Amino acid sequence: MTTSIEAFLAPNVTPIENAEVNFDRFKAPFIVKPLSQAEAETIRKANMKREKNKLGGTTAQLNQNGYVDGLILAAVVQPDLNNADLQKSYGTPGKPLDTLRAMLLAGEYAELGNQVQKVSGFDEEEDVDEVAEDVKN
Repeated sequence: MTTSIEAFLAPNVTPIENAEVNFDRFKAPFIVKPLSQAEAETIRKANMKREKNKLGGTTAQLNQNGYVDGLILAAVVQPDLNNADLQKSYGTPGKPLDTLRAMLLAGEYAELGNQVQKVSGFDEEEDVDEVAEDVKN
């Protein structure tokens, strides 16, 4: 069975909607957008570090925490984490990631990360750490 190339052209692909993530402590939802593979790859490359090994060569190491933080930061549409008033209110001027970390409890941050994974097409059974480990290998 041959499928027409038309089915794969960008205008014919069903877009993935942004997702709302509600936390009881906030009066408005966080909104996260789906990330493309190209965006995830850029974030992955930004979090790779070359380390010398015992044989004199180098090995690429992925900073998994930096990778996950980068995915979350790139996906958050609302609130605007670059907003100066928001940053000032949390004592984190010029630091959008620190602002997000200051805003959320640890469990909320994890849930936000889960929602970013879900909207970006990661298998619900698979988490970003597992994907990062696969990418590293």
